[in-house]
Amino acid sequence: MKVEAKDLLDYHFPRFDELPEIELYIDQVICVVQKNLSIFSKNKETPVITPSMINNYVKQEVLEPPKKKKYNKEHLAYLFVICILKKSMSILEIKESINIMRKSYSVEEGYNLFCDEIEKALMHTFKPENNIIIEDYMQTESRKVATVRAMAMTFANSVLVDRLIMMRGKDEIVT
Repeated sequence: MKVEAKDLLDYHFPRFDELPEIELYIDQVICVVQKNLSIFSKNKETPVITPSMINNYVKQEVLEPPKKKKYNKEHLAYLFVICILKKSMSILEIKESINIMRKSYSVEEGYNLFCDEIEKALMHTFKPENNIIIEDYMQTESRKVATVRAMAMTFANSVLVDRLIMMRGKDEIVT
């Protein structure tokens, strides 16, 4: 599956009111999540989420247990967030972050804020004016430099996340 920068720029993260109103069984949940997040997968054959992953999130209390084996919109919102964040955060950090957000926002408000921020981050990273445009790095040397630059940005952003997590509960961030 080849994903172009334009596809990432055009990506629309489904907002809370766009998630299915009806409750879903686990296989349906997997289809919805897979359909919406497969654009971010490295490998088409690797699933974004599996039943065992969902069961582990429930066991680790990151996700509420389903009611009568059915999952609702809130479950889907949590799963979208978990699937995105697990690339760069531990499950414990995700759980703590969700719990902190829940103190200030409803699930719908927090989830929609998350969707907005993901789209903004994609726009920032893949916008045409930016130096990191996948199509511009077809030459091996340029691709190597872009890879190192992206890894450095990932590292810097993960340090920022660590610092923000450490500062939870404090009124100001010291830089």
